[in-house]
Amino acid sequence: MKKIVLLFIVIIALTFQACDKIDGPYTVPYSGQSAFSKKVLIEDYTGHTCVNCPCAANEAKSLEAIYDTSVVVMAVHVGYFAQPNTQFPQDFTTTAGTDWDNKFNISTNGLPQGMINRIGYPNSNIFYYTAWASNVATLIAQAPYMSMSFQNNAYNAATGIVSGSVDVKFIKLNNLKLNLQICITEDSIIGPQSNNCDNTQAIPTITNYVFMHILRTAVNGSWGTTITSGSAYNLVGSDILTPYSYTIPTSNWKAKNCHLVAFVYDANTYEVLQVQQISVQ
Repeated sequence: MKKIVLLFIVIIALTFQACDKIDGPYTVPYSGQSAFSKKVLIEDYTGHTCVNCPCAANEAKSLEAIYDTSVVVMAVHVGYFAQPNTQFPQDFTTTAGTDWDNKFNISTNGLPQGMINRIGYPNSNIFYYTAWASNVATLIAQAPYMSMSFQNNAYNAATGIVSGSVDVKFIKLNNLKLNLQICITEDSIIGPQSNNCDNTQAIPTITNYVFMHILRTAVNGSWGTTITSGSAYNLVGSDILTPYSYTIPTSNWKAKNCHLVAFVYDANTYEVLQVQQISVQ
C-alpha cells in the first residue's frame, strides 16, 4: 500500500513539472522599458495615393504593440503620393515634412520608406518597412545619452493653446551638439487611402481609412532648437528645460487625438538620440 501511495505522489509531481514547460518558439513582449531606457523614433514617410503605404502603417502598429511606449511613430506625408486631388482631397503635407523629405532624399526613392532614429545619414538612412523591426531591435538595446520628460503640459480648450516644457536630463557624459525638435501628431483622421497590401487590389481604395500619427506641425521649426553647442561637456545629471507653446487650430484638428512628440538629435549626424511623446490633453 505504501508503494502505491509513493508511486501516486511521484506521478503527480512529474505531471506538475511537465506543465511548467513551455515549448518554443514563442514571443515575449518587450519588458526592458524604464525611465532611462532608450526609445526609438520611426518616421513613416507616406502618402494617401501610395498603394503599399498601408503595409508600412501596419508594420509600425505591430512594432508599437511589441515595444509599447518605447517606440514613437510619426507618419510624414510627402511628395507626389501625398498631393491632394479630387478623389483624395485631404492635404496632410507640412513644411517640416517637406524640408525633411528634401534633406534626407526620401520620396525620390519611392514610398513607403522610413527612417529609424535617422541613423545612417547620408548614405544609408532610408529603410523599407520590412527592415524596420531589425533596426528597432538593435537601437532599443543601446544605452541612451539622456532621458526626456514633459513638464507641466497643459491644454486650454478655450484658446487652443498647449504649453509646457521639455526636460532633457543627461545620463551619459558627452560633448555633442544637440538640437531639440518638438512636433505635434494627430491620430484617428478618417479619409480615403489607396491600397494594395494584399497584392490582389481587392480593395484598391479604402474609403474610411484611419490615419494614425500624422505629422501636423513642427512647433519649433523644421530643425528645432539648439540646446547644446558641443563646446563643453554635458555632465551626467544636468538638465536642460525648454518651454513650448502652440495654438492648435480647433477648426480642423482634434486636440483629444493629438500628441506632442519631442526628440533630441545630434546636429552633426542628425541621429535621434532620444524621443518622448505625451497626449496634448
